[in-house]
Amino acid sequence: MRICLLCPEPTAWGDVRPAVAALAAALAGEHEVEVVRSGVEPVAEPPPLDFACPDHLHSALALEAIRAVYGSEGPDYLEVPDFRGHGLVPLQARLGGEPLLARTTIAVRVLAPTELTCLHDGTLDEPARRRTAGLEREQLRLADAVLWPGLDGLEVQRRYRPDLELPPATRLPLPVPAAAGHGGTGGPAGAPLRLLYLGPLQRHRGALDLAEACFALPADDWELTFAGADTETAAMGQSVRLTIEAMSGEDPRIRFEGELSAEELERRAGEFDLLAAPARFEVDSSRALTAMACGLPVLATPVGSLAEAVEPGVSGWQTSGIGAAALTEALALLLADRAEAARLRASGAPAERAARLADPERVRAGYRTFLADRSAVPDPAVGEEPLVTGVVPYFAAAEYVEEAVASLLDQTHRNLRVLIVNDGSFGGADAVVLERLAADPRVTVVTQPNRGESAARNLGARIAAGEFLVLLDADNVLEPAFVESALAAFRRRPDLAYVTCWLRKVADDGGELPEPAGYAALGNGVLREEEPENWDGDALAMVRRSILLDPALGYDPHGAMHNDWGLYRAFREAGLLGTVIPRRLARYRIAPRSISRSHAELTRRRGWQEVAQWNALRGVRWTAEAAR
Repeated sequence: MRICLLCPEPTAWGDVRPAVAALAAALAGEHEVEVVRSGVEPVAEPPPLDFACPDHLHSALALEAIRAVYGSEGPDYLEVPDFRGHGLVPLQARLGGEPLLARTTIAVRVLAPTELTCLHDGTLDEPARRRTAGLEREQLRLADAVLWPGLDGLEVQRRYRPDLELPPATRLPLPVPAAAGHGGTGGPAGAPLRLLYLGPLQRHRGALDLAEACFALPADDWELTFAGADTETAAMGQSVRLTIEAMSGEDPRIRFEGELSAEELERRAGEFDLLAAPARFEVDSSRALTAMACGLPVLATPVGSLAEAVEPGVSGWQTSGIGAAALTEALALLLADRAEAARLRASGAPAERAARLADPERVRAGYRTFLADRSAVPDPAVGEEPLVTGVVPYFAAAEYVEEAVASLLDQTHRNLRVLIVNDGSFGGADAVVLERLAADPRVTVVTQPNRGESAARNLGARIAAGEFLVLLDADNVLEPAFVESALAAFRRRPDLAYVTCWLRKVADDGGELPEPAGYAALGNGVLREEEPENWDGDALAMVRRSILLDPALGYDPHGAMHNDWGLYRAFREAGLLGTVIPRRLARYRIAPRSISRSHAELTRRRGWQEVAQWNALRGVRWTAEAAR
């Protein structure tokens, strides 16, 4: 089987490279395994689009990196970590009928979600990180399966994110590099208790708790080595290392060095008596297992898969809870009974348990079963081509509307009609062009008194035929594959409320604009912050007609701006989510009178407040954040 493992580059709040490398090595004996790195120098030129955050762009580039490796026929199985959300665009692409991934099963591996690590580090307030957290959530919703390493690794997701939609979950452990031996028996009698902390110095990993716990010990015969990169995750965004140094007053018992690789740890294991794993939040216990494989017992807090890896009295000890006080209590017991630490250090039991839990053969056997149960994703049955109606609100757009209607009639999906709703536009040019368009039997023109674009869309929804509507402004243009791709998404996910796409922005005459000349929407299930910035999608979309007929969910007939945004937020509050085809399947005209050119930021914010207030009035739950 052809397996692709996506591996994002590390950031200050996570690094999944060791886990992905160990998994690739374990599976390579039975499968064709490729590791595709994302978040590095791109294999293709970045598309000229506005993205919601850097990780959204890296997700788009991850799809191109997969294409560069596999050509036109993608892998049988793609595994992406929850970290950084780089699997979202590939998942959206598959949903929209992307041939590269049409037969690919896609699973998300729970490792180090940005949302939870940043939450525990106090750094989730930064917009880019909140948006990355949204990418991670959405890729979980769209995946075929979620994989978790053991014990509490999955439940911790549900505890902190009870509203998270998870696909079917499968418990599959991760391997760790094998150690040749357990690296010595610890220090001589009477020597200080030598503690090792391994990994980035982060608040959520308990680095500050461990330092505070050691300084509170009643005895002073201990040494603590922090082996890992510093981060600015202490209180107020300060350096963790500098904070510990300030706490210690340059205490010589505290040492700092770079993180140890598995090979370095094996070589130096004799320098330490135990590994301290004091995490406040943790999913992956690979560092603890690596230390155990080198013979080091582990003192761990009972969180994530650490609670399974550390068997009290066999492979180490568990604290009574999280935080400095619980660590001080456990360390004081070990200092009082040094024979216990020496016994485990010399027993070989930690290495035996690590070998059992992270045995590559155990991992391979688990994947055999998992992959056998998940053969290639079948193409959804196409059946009859459903009738789709394109609804085009019209007002004084004689120079554009024929191109818009032609783009609807030229779709590769042929069972399509067009309904033009003339919003009281009665100029001479209007009459000529609308009469000419109405001569086509596939096009119907109706007229209402001038009540605005939203009212025109609502009328179109009421009188249109078919289950699906394509909403297209009179000055915009669809590429031929939009309807076919949107219907493919609806077939794969019948629960979808709408499907939109990325946009190519063009000038008034249809010519190119300076970069970034496009808009990469995310869908309304990604960004849940009520900020006056729209990444849910443009009005151009395919929508289930039955939803727009609900009086609580149609377009706001009173608003002057942001009605598409208000519609998608109202959908979300009602539990109705859409998605995005990550291709530029529409051309969005930036006309001289366009809102994006002619309205100041303050005006757009006031328009957003109008949308929020209208949704509140019609019974859609809204938050006060919207009025900021």
